Amino acid sequence: MIQRSIRGIRVTDYTDIYLLNVEFNPNLHAFSEDKVKEKIETLIHHTNDVVLLCESDDEVIGYIHGSPYELLFSESLINVLGFVVKERYRNQGTGSLLIESLEQWSQSRGYSGIKLLSHPSRVQAHRFYERRGYKFTKDQKNFIKKFE
Repeated sequence: MIQRSIRGIRVTDYTDIYLLNVEFNPNLHAFSEDKVKEKIETLIHHTNDVVLLCESDDEVIGYIHGSPYELLFSESLINVLGFVVKERYRNQGTGSLLIESLEQWSQSRGYSGIKLLSHPSRVQAHRFYERRGYKFTKDQKNFIKKFE
């Protein structure tokens, strides 16, 4: 059994986060290490977001990023914006440790729950969430407009 620990993100983690992102989705290579570093600095210094990392033997093997989700028709939630585990550490409890840590963090700060989006093709991920008590609520389309 591998030894793992959870901690908060540090700016110096930017290379590890970049590599995790690219392993998860090779198209993310365009968002450079420097941009990841800038984003971590912004998250740490200018938001109420939380990013928890999982380490094993000083190697970052996964992370989960939660952000306060405030609506005018709902209690406060945490929205999962990113959740990645290194492929060779999947199905070994790392994802469970990360999401349970985020749940504890959220609950201890008075949030009413956690919401997340998962691509329709990620059937294994859906089973992972459902086993942990997450309920499927709706299908929706995401739209984005980029400003050039």
